[in-house]
Amino acid sequence: MHFAFLGTSGAVASAERDTTSLVFVSRAGSILVDCGGGPVHRLRRLGVDPLALSHVVVTHVHPDHAYGLPSLVQNLVLLGRRGSLTVVCRPEHVEPLQALLRVFALWPARPTAFALDVVPVSLDVGALAFESGGLRVRTAPNAHGAMPNFAVRVEPDTGPAVVYSSDTEPADSVVALARGADTLVHEATFPERHRGRYGAHSTAADAGRVAARAGVRRLILTHIDADYHGEVEALAAEARVAFGGAVEVARELLPYPLG
Repeated sequence: MHFAFLGTSGAVASAERDTTSLVFVSRAGSILVDCGGGPVHRLRRLGVDPLALSHVVVTHVHPDHAYGLPSLVQNLVLLGRRGSLTVVCRPEHVEPLQALLRVFALWPARPTAFALDVVPVSLDVGALAFESGGLRVRTAPNAHGAMPNFAVRVEPDTGPAVVYSSDTEPADSVVALARGADTLVHEATFPERHRGRYGAHSTAADAGRVAARAGVRRLILTHIDADYHGEVEALAAEARVAFGGAVEVARELLPYPLG
């Protein structure tokens, strides 16, 4: 089992980093968390079979986290997928995601294509969203301004849990979801000196403080605005001031062991 980053940038990609999304690979399938860019291309670069996806988790409907969904579904149709695919999202986003797929004549699912479901998560902190291939996925609402959003916790049957904050300001609910986890993947859109540049996001220092409160072993910074891709080590150093555990900046297209 392992997880990997398809992308690690904020809303705008750079030559080095695509927009943030992750894949969790188990013995029996894979789970894609957020779906920007060209997901099939990135999955194949990772050596992950797109047909092995059992679920796609869309944390919120800002374009960099959702606009790749029609491309993914269309590619799976063309690749001859037969097994069902479940898209998991907030209750408020079931209809918008269905509407997005409808634009491309992908919703309702074509009779000759695979079964496609869009399923809402519970809004309780730590609620079980689904289980698949030896992985349990729990969620918690976070704090992304006017955009409803949620964080994700992935728990292998054996091995340490990983929590992904998605886009958020520092949130007590993310701290609660991350307690007992080994790794917190937290957004660090900008450095402390530019706090509030875009609103409803976290600085690297914020990420460090959340990791310290949660008591995790490791913090991985992601969702870094393209303006700061040349100073990622400074962002890691900023987070280390607040958090005494291991801190690193997410690396794209490289496996991180899971369990």
